[in-house]
Amino acid sequence: MRNFTGNYTAWQLPMTTQSLPPEVCAFLKNYFDKIYIITLNRAHDRHAMFKKLLSGLDYQIFRAVDKQDLNRADLIRRGVYDDQTARHPRYRHVEGLSEGQIACSLSHRQLHEKIVREGYERVLIFEDDVVPVFEQLHQLADTLRQLPQNWELLYLGYTKNEELNLKQQVKQQFYKLTSPFGLLRWTPKEAARYLPRPYSANLRLAGLHDCTHAYAVSRSAAEKLVKAQHPVIAIIDAMISVLVLNGELNAFVTLPKFFDQQGPSYIG
Repeated sequence: MRNFTGNYTAWQLPMTTQSLPPEVCAFLKNYFDKIYIITLNRAHDRHAMFKKLLSGLDYQIFRAVDKQDLNRADLIRRGVYDDQTARHPRYRHVEGLSEGQIACSLSHRQLHEKIVREGYERVLIFEDDVVPVFEQLHQLADTLRQLPQNWELLYLGYTKNEELNLKQQVKQQFYKLTSPFGLLRWTPKEAARYLPRPYSANLRLAGLHDCTHAYAVSRSAAEKLVKAQHPVIAIIDAMISVLVLNGELNAFVTLPKFFDQQGPSYIG
């Protein structure tokens, strides 16, 4: 996700009269136990946006943690946030997390805790700046049918490593060669999974990807993410990536992507 940490400025609704096709709404309702949108109480323009764009979809609002209610020093003192561990290069924020980033991570963790507590097996999660890629949605149902029974996490929207090309392959090979010497943040295992790998016609095994505006989790994935973020040590993007690159999550990305984000997200 793109964390919003500055002064909030409202932005306009996308110029579209489209809404989700009824058959897509019906399929998602039947496939997932629950669909949640994470958003702040005060993000009124975001509420208007996703109500318009996701019209017809059966979802529930999950109230995000507000950065205005947090004090970073207090979170460190109480052990809610581990600033020292968060500065490790593998988590991509060597300066530590801001209150906005901590709020975002706590929001996702609390939703994952709810999934585990209530026993949901498959849950679809949106952030409040999600935008459907309408021209691709006709492929969504068939894409999800290609998932194996033991899938744990699915990116339906993402950035980074979207297209596989020679430049990326050369970069990965460099990571593989240098990772045994500890010169980079990637371990040999992580370097080997850096790029997504073919799986089926519309799915790849996930590599390193950014953004959490549209992703799905199984209960086992939610359990792993909750455990990994007690205390909070990373933004949600980075934590998912660490688990994926270490082979601890059976994760996939869709091809094509079905959701983009207007962003930056207002969560946190």
